[in-house]
Amino acid sequence: MSLLSCLITLILLQNSSQDSASPKERQAAVEQMAVLGNREAIPKLAEALKKEPKSDVRASIVAALGRIRDREAIPVLTGSLRTDLEKDVRSQAIDSLLRLYIPVDDSGPLRTIFSRVKSVFFEANPPVIGPEVQVDASVKDALAAAMQKDFSDEVRAQAARALGTLKARDQVPVLVATLEDPQNREHRNVRLEVVRTLGMIRDPAAGPALERALRDPNKQIQEEAILAIGLVAYTPARATLEQFFRTESDRRIKSRSLEALSLLRDAGNTKLFESLLNDSNDTYRELAAEGLARLHYDASGWKDRFDQEKKENVRNALAFGLASSGQLDYINNLANALDSRQDYQVEVYLIELGKFDGKLDELHRYLRSPNPKVRAGMARVIGNIGDARSADQIRPLTEDSDVEVVREAVAALRKLSR
Repeated sequence: MSLLSCLITLILLQNSSQDSASPKERQAAVEQMAVLGNREAIPKLAEALKKEPKSDVRASIVAALGRIRDREAIPVLTGSLRTDLEKDVRSQAIDSLLRLYIPVDDSGPLRTIFSRVKSVFFEANPPVIGPEVQVDASVKDALAAAMQKDFSDEVRAQAARALGTLKARDQVPVLVATLEDPQNREHRNVRLEVVRTLGMIRDPAAGPALERALRDPNKQIQEEAILAIGLVAYTPARATLEQFFRTESDRRIKSRSLEALSLLRDAGNTKLFESLLNDSNDTYRELAAEGLARLHYDASGWKDRFDQEKKENVRNALAFGLASSGQLDYINNLANALDSRQDYQVEVYLIELGKFDGKLDELHRYLRSPNPKVRAGMARVIGNIGDARSADQIRPLTEDSDVEVVREAVAALRKLSR
């Protein structure tokens, strides 16, 4: 049978299955069309979605549109987000909209939220778009509307988080209005996600609203607002954060306040950080060293301090400070820590060194490390830095003998080539 005959037969089978009385057959037809780049299937899936009575099959159709990954599906997906009566289908629509902009591993059988599969976009620390990705206005508008108006708090919170994932800076006024609307006072989870999203977007324009949220009666919202102020670098709140650190009895509030101060890059924090370098609390020592490193503090005298320090998290922060001061040998300590329990901590430091401190060329050499975990971790770091000039350095790793290294190299090249 010729290829053309096979395609005609498949289309006929799909059409007959879509109209079948059997939900299993309709589901199977959806599975057949859920192929990356299968743009021709979008109108068929859109038509099937209109007449599908079963919510789990509708969710599969929506998931299939996300797997096809073509922006022609946007009107169908935003329509489902606005009008489908089943909240899990609306959640699936959010997931599929995000997949149009952020490629994630999507092999194997088609899975949906109905299958109790949690979306990677709804977990802690979700992937985010690169600065070069252009997001369609209709998608951001649909997500903002869902955040404000959906009758499920779960969907509202997911829509708010999605705006953070898409770095929807133009939606900051809507996010602030949602956070401060008195009618949302009882919708704690929605407001909490809005605060986190404002931190993800990192627009200082959100600073005044976040500072007002420091007085929120809910401790969790207060904690997230503290961190978000650091992330958006809202320096007018520095004195308030320092007061929280010095006077609060709640240890979590104290630690969050110091973490936020370490992110502000405000020289007014220098004396506080210096006073904490010898503190008995290793978290305080870590954050003090980290904060000073971001101020390009002269850490050239920290070598003995580094050698004597026993806690790995503090050693990493001290190495960050030494590397920021021009002691480039300490980048080696950070790179090797990519193969440790502190990998998430040092990834942040390495990204900052490469992106803001002009140390990107120093990072490239660790792509040739004999340790595959270091190669993979550094590929991920360099991909997140997003400098297209690194592509030639990353490309050889697509033929690496280690599967994880290849996976990270391919993901990094995708980010660097957008």
